[in-house]
Amino acid sequence: MKLLGCLFTVMLTIPTQSQLKILSTPDGVTGPSPCALTCSGVSGYSETGNYGWENHWHGSVYKAINTEECGFVSAPVVTATVTGYWSSAGICPPIYIKKPFTSEVEFFVQTVENITADQMRARECDVYWSANGYNC
Repeated sequence: MKLLGCLFTVMLTIPTQSQLKILSTPDGVTGPSPCALTCSGVSGYSETGNYGWENHWHGSVYKAINTEECGFVSAPVVTATVTGYWSSAGICPPIYIKKPFTSEVEFFVQTVENITADQMRARECDVYWSANGYNC
């Protein structure tokens, strides 16, 4: 029993190190390794207001993605993809991350094909995203 208690104490005192290494960022400035973090989420098709699908003037749609809860201090490196159901309503079109991307609290995605916001909601097009950045 004494050995088990000693082993448990050793396990609690072993420091945890971040294995995330960010080689470059949108603003060209990297931070200290201990401050690097990955934050991810899903921006749902049914979101409304500032974070819902919006019609763009030239026929595509766009969506703001909120990353504020990640606590980034500068713009992170972002990857995003769209998922949805394949149905009689069609499929979700590909998206890209809009430039300029300089915010630590949100980014925008836009479809590469013409579609309406109502069609994106009908097809249940969610945006799955992952961001790597610094919180200090």
